[in-house]
Amino acid sequence: MNSKLLDANPLAATPIETPVAANTLLDDYGDDATFFYASPRLTFLGKGLHARLREPGREALLAHQVGELLAGARQAGIAAPIVAGALPFDADDAAVLFVPEQIIRAGRLAHGQIRAAAPQPLRGEIRQVPEAAVYHHAVEEALHRFATTPLEKVVLSRALEVHAPGGIDARALLTQLAAHNPNGFTFALDLFERGGHSIHRPLRLMGASPELLVSRHGRTLTANPIAGTLPRSKDPVEDEARGQSLLASVKDLHEHALVVDAVAKSLAPLCSTLIVPPKPSLIKTATLWHLSTMVHGEVADPSTSALDLAQALHPTPAVCGHPRDLAHAAIRELEPFERGLFTGMVGWIDETGDGEWAVTIRCAEVDSDKVRLFAGAGIVPASTPESELIETAAKFRTMLNAMGLEAQLEDLL
Repeated sequence: MNSKLLDANPLAATPIETPVAANTLLDDYGDDATFFYASPRLTFLGKGLHARLREPGREALLAHQVGELLAGARQAGIAAPIVAGALPFDADDAAVLFVPEQIIRAGRLAHGQIRAAAPQPLRGEIRQVPEAAVYHHAVEEALHRFATTPLEKVVLSRALEVHAPGGIDARALLTQLAAHNPNGFTFALDLFERGGHSIHRPLRLMGASPELLVSRHGRTLTANPIAGTLPRSKDPVEDEARGQSLLASVKDLHEHALVVDAVAKSLAPLCSTLIVPPKPSLIKTATLWHLSTMVHGEVADPSTSALDLAQALHPTPAVCGHPRDLAHAAIRELEPFERGLFTGMVGWIDETGDGEWAVTIRCAEVDSDKVRLFAGAGIVPASTPESELIETAAKFRTMLNAMGLEAQLEDLL
């Protein structure tokens, strides 16, 4: 079967400034940086903190709150301010949104010129949450619900807690992520205490997501739902065979169609035109094959911002399931941890309403001496506990590779 084969993400074809300038922003990432974001179009480095969202970002009020942050920044003399940060998976949790004191912009990273030394493996204890056997049981319970309820898909996740008494070099970790994920969305942002509460928060959210939730530039929108995954092989012939088998997989094509249909239904009321390809394409990251559909459209109302579009989409079946309410309830019952910002969205928005939001996956919460990684898999009736366990282990590889811990992968099965 012929396939359209792309490196994720297809937006890579549109750099907007001199690439070399972007690499200096990666080199300049340090303790004073509050936001780093590199996409196939552009790179941001934010330094310092002008203002941040102090109250929980309730969905109905969020656009107003973001508008106030941008207006306040403009009044304070900040040129071309942006609101950057992350929104959580669960709307009941608080968003982390802020205006950097200084924002430096550039075009696409020149990934081949990134100076990334081989990572020094972190030395310390690794704990699975939950253990593999418990995750296996959760998948079995999801399969039971498919047979007894209208639930069609649920995304179930695992976490890894890596304790590193010697400390974590966040800059080296970010450089590894950027160097080995050239077509993804590489990010790092400070996580602040919110609303005056004294709850400890990890210092940073870091990752390299392959999935664009939505972007808006002028009236043009782009969304890139991804669902359906297979681990890659180091053998070129086997690797290509895996890609072709994914493209022909009835189970994965069904899972992908659920996501694309939901995205189209959410965006259609907001668009004057919407183009949805009838079949997915194959894309690849350094570690995984994915089924991908690139959706393009034009917003009907120019006041509809990138954040409005992102909120209309979130959470898609790619991170939650279908039907949404049943899947969300199953996640609450079957996952033994709070997702927080994992499977939410990370990105930025400016005064014009332009912006870009990636799905917060292939990520970790990074503290001074510990890292908490996350990975999930879409469970559908054709799933097996064994295959979904393998998929989550493969998705951990993005962060494990960047930390020099790929050799630990076999322990996760």
